[in-house]
Amino acid sequence: MTHVMLDLETMGTRAGCAILSIGAVVFEPRNGSLRDEFYQSVFLEGQDKLGLHTSDSTLKWWNAQSEEARKVLTCPDRMELGSALDKFQEWLPINAYVWGNGADFDNPILAAAYAAFNMPQPWKPYNGRCYRTIKNLAPDLKLARSGTHHNALDDAKSQAEHIMAVAMRCNLTLA
Repeated sequence: MTHVMLDLETMGTRAGCAILSIGAVVFEPRNGSLRDEFYQSVFLEGQDKLGLHTSDSTLKWWNAQSEEARKVLTCPDRMELGSALDKFQEWLPINAYVWGNGADFDNPILAAAYAAFNMPQPWKPYNGRCYRTIKNLAPDLKLARSGTHHNALDDAKSQAEHIMAVAMRCNLTLA
């Protein structure tokens, strides 16, 4: 089975919030490798017309982040959310396990965005996985970040590497 670590940068903290970027990486728990990557930044404008909300507290939070992280708000390669969702759906391996950081964050937020476009989510509902649950099995094994903190692809890679380290330490088979 293929494992994918998903990370979103958003304008809120619950399903139905606007999305700024989608990052994902295929990872292989058996040999500890990262493979195919996906990254797409998204225009914030127009998402409110779909019913996707922006939180004032999250906007304040973004203003306190690094200049490098805030580039997601203005980078030139952004596209409309619907196009980004199509692009992600085309990229996502069939029958993949999709890991998000929290059962209440990445996967439900992305699923809500697909619902806003009347599109089915591109992973099977029973293939959603929670990275936060697994990382709590080894709380002393800290996440080693690489790249820009709060860049969706960099965070997805860091989380994938961390979950593989936790699985190795705890002798877990991720299936």
